[in-house]
Amino acid sequence: MDHRQHLEKLAVSIAHEIRNPLTTIKGFIQLLKPDLKEIGKEYYADVMIEEVDRVNQIINEFLNAGEPQHPLAQKTSLNKLIKDMAVLYEGEAILRDIRLSTSTVGDDVVLNIPTNQLKQVIVNLMKNAMEAIDNQHEREIYLSASVQNEFATIVIKDNGCGISEEARAMLYIPFFSTKEKGTGLGLSVCKEIIERLGGSIHVDSSQGKGTIFTISFPPTLIVNKL
Repeated sequence: MDHRQHLEKLAVSIAHEIRNPLTTIKGFIQLLKPDLKEIGKEYYADVMIEEVDRVNQIINEFLNAGEPQHPLAQKTSLNKLIKDMAVLYEGEAILRDIRLSTSTVGDDVVLNIPTNQLKQVIVNLMKNAMEAIDNQHEREIYLSASVQNEFATIVIKDNGCGISEEARAMLYIPFFSTKEKGTGLGLSVCKEIIERLGGSIHVDSSQGKGTIFTISFPPTLIVNKL
């Protein structure tokens, strides 16, 4: 067995091992759910269970990487997505002294796209935003959903260090990174995912003035009801 085959076998073994504690974690969350319901925090349990399921799905996709992947379209509520992300990052925002504000659509917008893939992009952009504002005196992130010119739109805005014009031109190139320890894979993968889902992603930023990422989906992907 050569070095590469050994690493592949090790990676598969680790992926299988990760499933065991995930099953335990999900079980305990389900046991705690009635107690959380009593204090009005049942939604926390729902989000945690969804996140565990999302990790399991990522593991399944990794283990079946050699097989063609055809994610099933789902009805994805933008308002629920924004609410889930707010709950998911509430604790980290408090620990980092970040003011995290959100805004949802008056009449909810439902998209016919895979929920987990869109979540993967939002999680990556939220992580980037939190890293960008680490050295700011006042830290703010704004996450919103809206309809603009009939397009369903998600905005992640921060008041961080911003991105130079030169860096913006290379932002979606694989392995390019403005971070000392970054892999550079994140934004190129985000762009690929959003375009595969039928949408587009745009960045507006300048050094010292923060960054705005805008994700848009055309009216053809909007459905009326969940």
